[in-house]
Amino acid sequence: MIALAAAAVTLGPLTGCGSGDHDPDGPSSSRPATAAVAPVDAAECRERPAGGRIDRAGHDLEFRSGSMHVAIAGTGADGAAGSACYGFTKWGNADPSVPPDSLLFVFTGPGDDGAQLELLVGDLTGGVLPPIGGVRPRVGPLDAPIDSSVGVTVGGTYYHSATCPLTVTAMSSERAAGTFTCSAATRSHSNPFAPNEDIDEDSETETTVSDASVTLSGWFETTP
Repeated sequence: MIALAAAAVTLGPLTGCGSGDHDPDGPSSSRPATAAVAPVDAAECRERPAGGRIDRAGHDLEFRSGSMHVAIAGTGADGAAGSACYGFTKWGNADPSVPPDSLLFVFTGPGDDGAQLELLVGDLTGGVLPPIGGVRPRVGPLDAPIDSSVGVTVGGTYYHSATCPLTVTAMSSERAAGTFTCSAATRSHSNPFAPNEDIDEDSETETTVSDASVTLSGWFETTP
């Protein structure tokens, strides 16, 4: 849905915002750059976030707290197979809207590690336009997964998948939450969570490796 370069571009403006909703100097300035997120109990990635009301309008959303848990499973560069679960905390703008058509939820860990989940507003709304004046278009319940893009950086390696079915369990001004499973991910040393890294299509081509043996799964939850 959204390529690695696009995810890096949309994340970029968040690192320079001083809105008071996050550390204005970015996550790496207040933590040692060499720090890396540590694995947590695997059961934490299998948890399910609390459900809630699902408002398919996709606007008037602001979230300052929350977490995202991602399990990375597959075969590493050394040929060893394994799985590990990582947890991250809400970071970035309170408003997840990224004009013209996306919602981006960003979470951070120590140093330059972090995770993000992005979805298209049109998939949430079912293609229905937002309210115009006093007219609020009607749309049915969201009873099937929608597309999302998930990225996670651990120890300097960025794992990304643009095809992650997302089951939304809550989406309103009170809570946003959902679970996801990505059947295949790419690996790259170009890290959108490192504020001094430049990522472009040429460098991506050289450093990104498609790896069908790597999968991502987990959940996110945010609250005001």
